[in-house]
Amino acid sequence: MTENMRTISINFCGGCNPRIDCGRLAAEVRHALDKQGCKVLVNQADADFVVFLSGCTANCAWRYGDSDRPQAIVAGASLDSFALGENELAAEIINRVSDYFAKLENHLPG
Repeated sequence: MTENMRTISINFCGGCNPRIDCGRLAAEVRHALDKQGCKVLVNQADADFVVFLSGCTANCAWRYGDSDRPQAIVAGASLDSFALGENELAAEIINRVSDYFAKLENHLPG
């Protein structure tokens, strides 16, 4: 792992009442972010960016999570309280993470 590698954690809920396929969604996000050179972790609050992944609107991953890091919050078929189709979630999460790191890079002294 290089010194500049970005870390993203996917933090899961307990999965008691899933309305979306969290495993499939996490695998899709992980695969895309791995290809972008990111290190994807699971349930780590100290990553550079945290994706809270709750299978339903109770949003337990975020509610019981503890992170002050930049984040995206999935609660059922919504991302940061915006309703989406389940098939749109992965692309939107990936875009959210990529946009965050692009903005960071544009503000760093070069």
